[in-house]
Amino acid sequence: MNKVKFLVATLLGVLFVACSEEENLSQTGKTGFLVSLAEDVKVDSRKTPEELGKPAASQFKLKITNQTTGSELYSGSYTEDLIPVSAGMYEIEATYGDNPVLALNAPYYKGTAEADLADGESKTVQVNCKVANALASVVFDNSGTNTFESQFASYGVRVSVNGSSTTLTDNGKSAYYRAGSMPVFTFVGTLRNGGGEKEVPLENSDLSSPSTFAAGKHCRITLKLSDAAPGLRVEISKVEVNSVTLNETIPLEWLPKPKVTAEGFDGNNTLNFVETEAVTPKLDFALSSALQDMKLKFDFEDEQFASLDKEKEYLLSNAADKAAIEEALGILLPDVGDTQANIDLSALTDKLHTNNGTATTNTITVDVQANNRWSSEDESTNLTYTLVCNKPEFSVAVQPGNCWSREFTIDEVQVTGNADVEKIKANLVYQYYNGTDWVECSTRDNVTGRTQQFSSAAEEIAEKTYKVRALYRGAIASAEVDATLEIPEQLPNSGFEDWYEEDQDSHKNLWFPYAQGASGAQWTTNNSETTNYRSESYCSTSAVKRSTVKNSGNYAAWIRTVGHGIANTNPSGIFDWMEAITGTHTKGTLSYADEFLSRPTKVSFYYHYIQKGDDAGVVELKLENKEQEVVLYETSFTVTNTEYVKYDIPVKYSVTGVPATHITLIFESGSKHNEVVSGNERGTDEHYGSEFYVDDISLTYDK
Repeated sequence: MNKVKFLVATLLGVLFVACSEEENLSQTGKTGFLVSLAEDVKVDSRKTPEELGKPAASQFKLKITNQTTGSELYSGSYTEDLIPVSAGMYEIEATYGDNPVLALNAPYYKGTAEADLADGESKTVQVNCKVANALASVVFDNSGTNTFESQFASYGVRVSVNGSSTTLTDNGKSAYYRAGSMPVFTFVGTLRNGGGEKEVPLENSDLSSPSTFAAGKHCRITLKLSDAAPGLRVEISKVEVNSVTLNETIPLEWLPKPKVTAEGFDGNNTLNFVETEAVTPKLDFALSSALQDMKLKFDFEDEQFASLDKEKEYLLSNAADKAAIEEALGILLPDVGDTQANIDLSALTDKLHTNNGTATTNTITVDVQANNRWSSEDESTNLTYTLVCNKPEFSVAVQPGNCWSREFTIDEVQVTGNADVEKIKANLVYQYYNGTDWVECSTRDNVTGRTQQFSSAAEEIAEKTYKVRALYRGAIASAEVDATLEIPEQLPNSGFEDWYEEDQDSHKNLWFPYAQGASGAQWTTNNSETTNYRSESYCSTSAVKRSTVKNSGNYAAWIRTVGHGIANTNPSGIFDWMEAITGTHTKGTLSYADEFLSRPTKVSFYYHYIQKGDDAGVVELKLENKEQEVVLYETSFTVTNTEYVKYDIPVKYSVTGVPATHITLIFESGSKHNEVVSGNERGTDEHYGSEFYVDDISLTYDK
C-alpha cells in the first residue's frame, strides 16, 4: 500500500509558532511587521520518510507587497525579526517549496494575509499556510489469483503533466503537481518471461474531475488484475480523493517541544496579589501532539498546604498524584491524552492565604511532555511560577458620637487596595480588649456585630477607654483604635442641698443654689435682678431660694414669680427662672465656661407646684453640640397644681452619631409673668405669684 508522506504540514504548525507577546513588545516604537506562520492542514495521520528531513525556518520565503504601489518591500527568507516597512496596506505571502510542475515527494506550501500598518506601529501578522499543490499515489492490489508481482517483472503508473512525467511504483512515494493540473495516468509494466511491454490508460470519472486535483487534494488510485480469461486486464478498483493528511508513524521527536505560557504573571513568572483579590492566572500548554505527561513540584509557604511534599515530583500520569493535587489545591488538571490543555489557577488563588498577615510565597514548577519531548529541554526557559499572597489592608474607626455611656459602635470596616470587600466582610469580626482578652463585640441580647453593649449600669463601668479592632478570618487584625465611653454625669447640686446665702440687708438676701466657692458647672438664676432695688421695705427677695418644702433630704429649690421694678411690684420685666447651664447667665446672653459631654436617655425630677390664677410652670430641656451647631434633643412643657410628684422626660434623640457638648434645663415658675400678689395678701412683706418647688433631679443613662 502506498502511504502519504508529509512532515512539513505538521512542522509548519509547530516549528513556526506565532511570535510571542514579549517578542512583539520588544519592538515597540518601530514600524513594521512580525510574521507568524501556521499550518492549516488537517492532521490525522503521521507518516513521513526520513529523507524529507527537518525543515528549517530559512526554507520559508516571505514576500511583502505594498497593495497601493505594487512594490515589493521584502522578498527573502523567513525571519522572526521585525521587518521594517512604512505605514500602508500590505499583502504578506509565505511559501515553502518550489511548486514544481511534477515531482515526487515535493509538497508546496503557501499562505497569504493582508494587514494595514499605521506609522509607529509594530504588528504581528499570522499567515496560515496550507498545501498549495496536489498529489497522487497508487496502491497495487495483489490479493487476487493473478498478482502484479507474479505477472510483471516491473510495473508502475506513469503520471504525465504538461509534457513532464514520473512513474509511481510501490515504494511509498507520491507524485506532486501544481493545483489545477489535469494529470494523465497510464499503467506501464514489463511482463515476465519476455512477454513484452504493456501500457493501459487509466480512465475514471474522478480522474477527469478538476476537483480531484485541487490544492491539498490527494488522489489515491487502487489497481488490481482481473481474473477473467483470456489475458490480463488492469482495472481501477477504486479512486479515493481526500484532503492531505499525515500518517501516525511520524517520529514524534521531530515535532517541537511543548511550550508553557502564562496568563496573569509578570515577565519573571510572578503574580503579586492581595488575599481575597480576584485574579485569574492560567498556565497554557502549546502542544504539537497529545499530552503525554506532566511533572509538578510545589513549594508553598501558605500553611494550609503543608501536606504538599516540597521534595516530591508529582506526575500527571500517576492517578494518585493527580487526585492529591486536585484535592489539595482545588484546581483541575488536564488528562493524559488531551490535545489542548491548561491549568486554571483561579480556584487556587481564591484559597491562598497569608500566614497571619505575613505574605506567603508559593511556587509551582511545571514540566510538560508531548511528542516524546519535555518543555524543559530549553534550559533557559523559566518553568517556575510564583504566587505571592499579600496581606489585605483594612481599617476601623470609632466616631465620638457613636460612643455612649454603656455602649459603643465601631464604624464598618474600610477595605483599601484590591482586596474583595464582600469576602473580607463575610469573614470578619469586631473585637474590643477587656484588659485581658480580645472579645467579640455583642449586644446585651448576644447579637454579635459592630456594637458592644455592657450589661453593667453606666455608673458601674470603671473602664472608659477600650482598644477595638477588626479581625479577618481569625488571623489578620486591623490597626487598633480607641473607643471612649461617655461619663454618666449628673447635674450639679441635683438634690439642692447646697446653698449659699449672701446677707445684703435685713430684707434683701441673695441666694445661690450651690455651695460658697463652688466652681465649674452650676445653676444660674435671676436673683441678681430681683434684689437690685432696696429702697422699699416690702420689696421681694430672691426669685430662687432655699426651701424646706422638699421631696427628700433637707432642702429643695423654690422658684417664685416676683416683681421687678419700682417697689418690686411692677409686672413688667418679671424674672423668675432657674437654669442649669455650664457657665454664667445674663438675661438674653448665655456664656458657657464648661462642657457637658454626656447624653442621658432620661431626665427625672420631683416637683410641687402652687398655681396663681391660670398661670403654669414651664420646663425646658435642650441637649446640643454647639461646635457643630446641632440640636440633638429639645422639649418644652408646662405643669400646674400638684403635690410632690416625680416627672420623667424620656430623651429621644433626633440626631444620632453626634456627641453632646452642652445641656440646658430651665424651670420657670410662671408662663405669664404678670401674676404677682402683694405682701398683705400673704401676710408678709414679700410680693410673689406662682411657686415652683424642684428637688432630686437625676439623669439616667441606659444607652
